[in-house]
Amino acid sequence: MMAGCGYYEANRAVARGKRVIAQREKDVEDLKQVRRELRKVIDMKIKAVQYLESTLRLLGTKYMELGSYRLAEDALVEAEYLQPYNAFIKKDLGECYYFLALSAVDTEERQAWRERSRVYYRKALDIKPDLLEARYGYGLLLAFGYDDWTGAIEEIKFMLDYDPKNIDAHFALGRFYYEIGDLGKSLNEYLTLTRLLPRSSPKLEKVEENILRINRETGIDER
Repeated sequence: MMAGCGYYEANRAVARGKRVIAQREKDVEDLKQVRRELRKVIDMKIKAVQYLESTLRLLGTKYMELGSYRLAEDALVEAEYLQPYNAFIKKDLGECYYFLALSAVDTEERQAWRERSRVYYRKALDIKPDLLEARYGYGLLLAFGYDDWTGAIEEIKFMLDYDPKNIDAHFALGRFYYEIGDLGKSLNEYLTLTRLLPRSSPKLEKVEENILRINRETGIDER
């Protein structure tokens, strides 16, 4: 009933505007009334678009949590249509395409999703360079999707310039340095995490395991 009423009121305002504009003699008061009525319609539609965009983003997130990445893509593409310059939506699409690449069996299909992910992460960062979630996702994509460890490290270091205590960034940088064989820098990242993480953190166990692994590989624990 409420939705129907709002639709009727909007149509009535538009129809009234058409009639007033079509009149040979325009009355100032009629024009002012039309302006007020149409502004109400526009305000209502703007709010509807904002709520719909937020709903679609949340729906996309939920679908990704469930592993339904194609459904997530549909929701996020619709959100992008409503807000084409929203960096957060483009970041979400970059993440969605990354997961689609991981789940693809065919090599060409996997590469196509991976490239879409790269494009959308870049779009997000072009709009909002300090969007750290996009930096993080893009860094993972460069590392594990393209074996571009140098590029991945630069993205994560950029994150730490903005947020030196970012736990995810230190974890990622520790892993990236380990993958390229720079065990000293990798160890330093994990030691930093031991200072940043509270003793009750479940992540601390993983950090300590990584430190022991590096110490064994470098022979430190044998001295």
